[in-house]
Amino acid sequence: MLSEKNDYSHVYWIGGSPCSGKSTIAEKLAKDYSCTYYQCDLFNEKHVTKCHPSEHPTMSRLKDMSWNALWSRPVEQQVEEELEFYREEFGMIMDDVSALPNTSPTIVEGAALLPEKVEHLVPSPHHAIWIVPVPAFQKEHYAKREWIHEILESCDDPGAAFRNWMDRDIGFARYVAKDAMDRGFKVIFVDGSRSVQENYEEVRRHFML
Repeated sequence: MLSEKNDYSHVYWIGGSPCSGKSTIAEKLAKDYSCTYYQCDLFNEKHVTKCHPSEHPTMSRLKDMSWNALWSRPVEQQVEEELEFYREEFGMIMDDVSALPNTSPTIVEGAALLPEKVEHLVPSPHHAIWIVPVPAFQKEHYAKREWIHEILESCDDPGAAFRNWMDRDIGFARYVAKDAMDRGFKVIFVDGSRSVQENYEEVRRHFML
């Protein structure tokens, strides 16, 4: 399990909300600076499989819900349970990160990285950043993701499910952006006025790479 004595000064954290370009930026940083890249989303299924009701009650409850049930819940409940899900998953993420080699910089990226968890692991605010889309940008670009349509078609009311999905992500983005700023971290708001390359350069400068 995660030890407070571990040194994570070689780790750079990119959190935020979906559809903000953070994965693209993380991949480019890893390539340009020969970093180890840990993408939280790729390990989510493994973590869900390993979760135990006594330690991970929210993860255990949500993992067996249908898409229709997930997106039919009140949006406020969805936001709170997403935050709890990530709080419960964080220990598993850190077990993975702790097992990675520390001989080169490591980029850890994902929505699962909550400011309240990362705050205690960084040597300075320059080792973490959060990237979130503004609501209009998120809705426009998320709708273009082909894989979401199969999920929505399994719901009783696809239109309502999509609205709830977007409202959940908007609520989540609002929460993590405010929490990150309250804790002294930098936040990039993506509205389409700047290119991914420009946002990449801002992240690179912030990390002082």
